[in-house]
Order: sequence, then structure tokens, then C-alpha cells
Amino acid sequence: MAEFKTALLMPDDEELPLEDSFFELGMTSLLLTQVKQRLEDRLGRGISSTALFNQPTVERLTDHLASDVLADIFDAN
Repeated sequence: MAEFKTALLMPDDEELPLEDSFFELGMTSLLLTQVKQRLEDRLGRGISSTALFNQPTVERLTDHLASDVLADIFDAN
């Protein structure tokens, strides 16, 4: 997810660990809030603030977004 790499100041060619917690990656609550806002803007959907803490890895958050936030898009296929 580009938004996480941007927040973490990671170069494009560096691989983002999908199974490490956001906090293990160096994210703070403030950075997570900024990522949430950018994801909402990009997806055109609201994301629960608690989702970022209940789904504390990129992998789990991606699964949550696909199954809950964007379910109508993925169910249509």
C-alpha cells in the first residue's frame, strides 16, 4: 500500500512488510490517522478509526477493506 510507504518515508523499491504491526514499522497514532484520511480520500469510503487498531498490519487491514469497506465492489465480481 503506497499510503503506508509514503507515511513511513520508504522508497518505492523497498518492500513493505505486510505482517508486521504498524507500530513495529514505526507508525505512530498520528501517522495512522493521516494514512486513514488518505485512504478514505483515495477509496471514496469511510474507514472506522478502530479498524486501524483492530487490524494492526497492512495484510489484515487490506483484508478488512476488501471484505467490509469495499465488499460491494468485490462481491460484484
